[in-house]
Amino acid sequence: MAARHSLKKAREMLKSGDDSLFGLLSSYKIYNTYFQVVVSKENDRIAVLIAGNPKSWENIPLEKYKNYVRVRRLELGVNRLNIKYLSPQHIIMFYGPILGLKLPSNKVTFINNLDKDGYFILETSLKYMPLVFQNLKRLINLPPQKKYEILEKFIAEAPKG
Repeated sequence: MAARHSLKKAREMLKSGDDSLFGLLSSYKIYNTYFQVVVSKENDRIAVLIAGNPKSWENIPLEKYKNYVRVRRLELGVNRLNIKYLSPQHIIMFYGPILGLKLPSNKVTFINNLDKDGYFILETSLKYMPLVFQNLKRLINLPPQKKYEILEKFIAEAPKG
């Protein structure tokens, strides 16, 4: 009787899919978040550009960022400039528009054009560059458990309907 019960349970698990953390995250593999960091010493500004699709970089007004230089991933100390399984909306909903940075709110500006043009921009003073780099490194290297926690919170707080 016990063997029959365990076999039935095993079949149910096969039908329901993979219950491992990777299996749960794999249903969100269509989501990715891409980052660019640009710096302007002339304007004393650093900007973090976020998009769900790299093609959205074309929608950013170039005249505003013509004096900015892109920071390479090696300068940031990361292997890649994207996060798998999470969309920009997931990250912004979980960490807020300041992306979890502990900065004075009057020193940060952000542009949220995710719905319209597909990009989000966070700008702050160049003196906060180490803090921005550290926070971006933490975001990019999120463990799978934290990614799933972010997704659970997004699903729980999403409007029903």
